[in-house]
Amino acid sequence: MSAEDAAARLRGAADSVAKFADKVEAGEAKRDELDQVVAEIVGTQRRHFGPRPRARRGEGGRHKLLAYLRERVGQAVYGEELAAIAGIGEWARRIRELRDEHGYDITELGGSAYRLESAEPDEERAGEWQLANEIRRRPGSGLSRISAFLEAKVGQVVTREQLDYVARIKEGSRRVRELRDEHGWPINSHIDEPGLRPGEYRLVSADPTDRRDPRQRLYPEDLRERVFARDHYTCRRCGRNREKALAAGDTRFYLEIHHKTAVAEELDALAPEELNKEANLITLCHRDHNEETGKLQERRRRERRGAGEADG
Repeated sequence: MSAEDAAARLRGAADSVAKFADKVEAGEAKRDELDQVVAEIVGTQRRHFGPRPRARRGEGGRHKLLAYLRERVGQAVYGEELAAIAGIGEWARRIRELRDEHGYDITELGGSAYRLESAEPDEERAGEWQLANEIRRRPGSGLSRISAFLEAKVGQVVTREQLDYVARIKEGSRRVRELRDEHGWPINSHIDEPGLRPGEYRLVSADPTDRRDPRQRLYPEDLRERVFARDHYTCRRCGRNREKALAAGDTRFYLEIHHKTAVAEELDALAPEELNKEANLITLCHRDHNEETGKLQERRRRERRGAGEADG
């Protein structure tokens, strides 16, 4: 297409846009009319300039998307705009890269709309992605990579999506349960800590001395949730919850279920209706649970000794 023809088409499109603007003001506009004008402009662009040339390094679709969003910080921007400015079919992927890899705070508003909250990236967020990416590339099992990520983020909230990413398998939640129930890692979920949302987890401590009581796995998650909620997520012995513990500098605080009448191997022998009887269950922090369990075990030993002496 010659320059003269292209210019004529664009002037005609500009005239159509001006007329359409008048209709918008009058409340008489129809979207189809604007679609035709947009199609005319895009067609003219393609005919006159040809295919979009390959961008030079650092000036590709992601660079254009960021520049466009930065000019509209705090404003909703739609996918159609982003696709047009990027000139690539994978513009949504580039948006995710800006958010996850480069730390830009981009909110998904739904309906293929996005909003850049700040023109400057969050360096800490970008660093988190770099950590996850480094662990993801490590050899070994998905469980080993999830373990390494949780230890690197001890005390911090991690998401199911992050765990799936580092594991390279979509079984992050399953592996978390394995670490918690089979290996005793003190990993909180929304069941243990009401401030967490479903799909969020927190490794409370990486110290092996802070491992969970292995018999905690005997209590179903819905039961644990009911007991913790009933007791307001507060230790019934020391009166602390997570907020109070953190305020006192105790970052290793977490909750466990304590059975008031049975201990150790006695729990294994209980029928489910006895094991799960909520009247016999209370919430204790890990430290107090260890102490209460120790006291109950010592009382059992004294009772057995006393019974043995009576028989003799």
